[in-house]
Amino acid sequence: MCWLFFCNGISTVLNENEPILKLLRYSILLIALLLMAARWRGTLRAFAKGGLLWVFIGMMFVSLAWSISPSYTMDSLRGEVLPMTAFALYFASRFNIREQMQMVAITLGIGALLSLFYAIAIPSIGRHIGGQFDGAWKGIYAQKNNFSTTMTLTMLVFFVLSLVNRDRKERRLAIGGLLFSIALIILSTSRSGLIVFITMLIVVLISRMFRWQGRRSILILDVSSLVLLSLGAVLSVTWQSIVIGMGRDPTLSARTYIWSGSIQKIIQEPLLGYGRAAFWVPDSAPAWDVGALAYKGFVPAHAHNGFIDVALELGLVGLGLLVMSLIPTYIIALRRAYQAREPEDLWPFTFLTLMVISNMTETVLITRTSPYWVMYMVIFLSLRIWPKRTSREDFIAPTI
Repeated sequence: MCWLFFCNGISTVLNENEPILKLLRYSILLIALLLMAARWRGTLRAFAKGGLLWVFIGMMFVSLAWSISPSYTMDSLRGEVLPMTAFALYFASRFNIREQMQMVAITLGIGALLSLFYAIAIPSIGRHIGGQFDGAWKGIYAQKNNFSTTMTLTMLVFFVLSLVNRDRKERRLAIGGLLFSIALIILSTSRSGLIVFITMLIVVLISRMFRWQGRRSILILDVSSLVLLSLGAVLSVTWQSIVIGMGRDPTLSARTYIWSGSIQKIIQEPLLGYGRAAFWVPDSAPAWDVGALAYKGFVPAHAHNGFIDVALELGLVGLGLLVMSLIPTYIIALRRAYQAREPEDLWPFTFLTLMVISNMTETVLITRTSPYWVMYMVIFLSLRIWPKRTSREDFIAPTI
């Protein structure tokens, strides 16, 4: 159930009961530490593979020194960063990638079923009542966008399990979970979730075409890249007309104003940013400046772009560290995906692609508690400690 907690689903069910949520946060931290201590050799092996990931997380802690809201930064470090990091380290060191996928699929599937229950039986919790999003499903999550991003992750894990899974029963269950999560995305009225998933579908199917076959693979890759870049160039010119044709605000719900104002604030503090979880707080003067530009007095919860939020919190130094950790991880995942024979071979590549795409219009990376950030840490470590399966029965144990 830790994954549901990191998805912020449990907080909605508990009506944001802060004492209980705080107890859950520290319980996750304590249990993870005890489990890691019980198998300390495996924990140390996994920790040794962290590299730039630990440098980036370390910068979050050091940012307390220059944070514009030290109390919020300390609360976030204590109640969010530590539990997420401890859980990710334990999860990556204890379970291989296939087991990780299965547990994430089960947990997110439970979240989807609970969302269906609350939307039908208790609509005051499971749906938006009144206002701009009247009738839109949000399930056990705080808002339809949160519901949509979580269901997009749910769709992805079931999609990968259905794509290259040799177990017929598991594959049928995965297809059922995929169709169910697509239906929930539609009921959330979020078009962006389906667009992201369709984009992911295209990317995954293209990646499945590639095998390391010398010049032929390189040629296919180059042509595919050219086509995608051409489509990107066309969309960059015509996106406003497309968005208006879909019946949406061409500013993407004021996102462009938020991005513009946020970038201005990054320019003012380019190197180190404003501190972990310190920018988008109620008493933050820089956030009010951005809110005045975008909403005329309302402070948004985040920048609706994960990479901009990283730069706001930790500056260009922090963003550079994240990119330096992401690129080699993505390359390792891509190589593994090219020769995918099992779901776990395709999962890291598809997740990282989803994470990058989703962070273009939403902040799903280092926002407070985030399943995407936890999963990124897990994938980063797992690709380095769990080698590619050499047989269908078992993994080779990691060695130092």
